[in-house]
Amino acid sequence: MAQSDDQKKSDIRWRKTNLIRAFLVIVSILAVVMALVIIELKFTHPEPSQQGPKTNKTVCKSRPPHIVLVIADDLGWNDVEWNNVDIKMPVLNQLAADGVIFNNTYVQPLCTPSRSALMTGYYPFKTGNQHQFLFNLHPAGLPLEYKILPERLKDVGYLTHAIGKWHLGFCKEDYLPTKRGFDSHYGPWTGSFSSHYTKMTQEGYDFRDNMGVVQQSNTYLTYMLTERAVDLIMGHYVEYPLYLQYNIDLPAKFPEVPPEYEALYSNITDNRTRAFYGKMSLIDDSVNSVVEALKTRGLWDDTLFIFISDNGAAASQAGSNWLWHIVDLHKTILTLAGAESESDIDGMDMWETFSKGAPSPRNEFVYNIDDFELSPNAAIRVGDYKLITGNPDLLYPFRLANRSDDWYNYGDVPINALFLSPDEDLPPPPNVTWLFNIKDDPEEKNDIAELYPEIVQELSHRLDEYREDLVPPVNLLSDPAGDAANFGGVWSSGWC
Repeated sequence: MAQSDDQKKSDIRWRKTNLIRAFLVIVSILAVVMALVIIELKFTHPEPSQQGPKTNKTVCKSRPPHIVLVIADDLGWNDVEWNNVDIKMPVLNQLAADGVIFNNTYVQPLCTPSRSALMTGYYPFKTGNQHQFLFNLHPAGLPLEYKILPERLKDVGYLTHAIGKWHLGFCKEDYLPTKRGFDSHYGPWTGSFSSHYTKMTQEGYDFRDNMGVVQQSNTYLTYMLTERAVDLIMGHYVEYPLYLQYNIDLPAKFPEVPPEYEALYSNITDNRTRAFYGKMSLIDDSVNSVVEALKTRGLWDDTLFIFISDNGAAASQAGSNWLWHIVDLHKTILTLAGAESESDIDGMDMWETFSKGAPSPRNEFVYNIDDFELSPNAAIRVGDYKLITGNPDLLYPFRLANRSDDWYNYGDVPINALFLSPDEDLPPPPNVTWLFNIKDDPEEKNDIAELYPEIVQELSHRLDEYREDLVPPVNLLSDPAGDAANFGGVWSSGWC
């Protein structure tokens, strides 16, 4: 018998905070908070049974941990309880309290670039994914010449599953998650919905179970994704290491939230804040369901659990010398898994830093380099200094922003007004040279470029060196052949 919505809601409202011997990494955006619980893992397991699923290699007696990566959508630094006591997230808050917290970690400002960096280990400007993000009509995706994270994990015996949005291309089947190393995928191929209930964009429907279209319903999406995550964990062949990538659909850009979660914040008068905080509590319940399933299935003791946001608030938080970037997760995960990575990737193995507090091997990273002619921009951080050149809009990340004493105030700017397109009749973009000391000025209010021209010159030179590896964006043109209306109102592949 199918579960009712009330039963599904009840299933994900487990609340248990007794942590035992587990790995945890918790990250939110740009200046990120990460927590990590370190344990003595027992990696020696019996040989796999003869009836398990086929993988590219036989699992050996000494094997790496299970890996569960939860990627929140548009979650900011102040959107978690350990940074904002007004938010109720007891499960994640307890995991963070029992972990190691990092305050100096970065992802990209937008969805597709962050996901491409994680999947490839390269900065997005090297893969052509640096410009804004993939729109539904872009006949492009994460370039196929790259062997990405799940493919490499399968080489060493992992079973791999993706839940939630993909947002790395779907115009042809070769771009799809099940063609790029994931054994299964459950969620949208595109970037976002206009409703968590209908699973509709403004132009079409997008919800897939592998290649099949999931029957339309008004069940809140997070309940469906959580249920699938739990089902995959409970049905996992324990003889094989698991890689589960749960791209949760929250908090995202729309204020829809089940009423019982909004009711948790009835004291808040602002409608958007009340709904947003409710989403954070729903995330907490969803994560708790995943953690409880891992414990029930007997996987938790040998699991590396990661919670990260793809993008969100753009402020930097000082006070930590552990500097790292989302590209480093690619290398770190592969190293723990015993898998190979490309020798020239930008990602670094950060495990000694995460687990033992060793000094970070990273001293610099590139925020982005995008030489799109209507809005060129670039930014780099070296040590405590951050240099921004060109048009800073997509680095903060939106244009029409007003600098104020309250940092960057975007106001009620329509989402379709936040991005530049070649068809817009706009004034020339700004062309700035800004230098900030992130340690002393984490909110980036004080431009010190004129005070330290030698640092500006040094960082500009580093940007120019990186620019030698810049490739053109893959997503500058749209193709109406991909319109959902051409496929019965469903976003589909097979048009590029």
